[in-house]
Amino acid sequence: MTARRTDTCYFCKFWIGQGVRERGPKGSCQRFPPVPTSRQPEGSFPITLSTDWCGEWQRDVGAGERVAEASA
Repeated sequence: MTARRTDTCYFCKFWIGQGVRERGPKGSCQRFPPVPTSRQPEGSFPITLSTDWCGEWQRDVGAGERVAEASA
């Protein structure tokens, strides 16, 4: 049996997923303000996969409910 990592974007309080119930396979990290670039002068949040992770990770309060749903 393989242990599931829970310190990924999917379980982070700063991540908002896109897709099914806003917890899809891709989403945006909203830890810091949007960054303007030459392609998007209005700025945007970085897009990440639900399985990505970083050093700013903090547990989402509702993450325990999603773990139960995923393992069911």
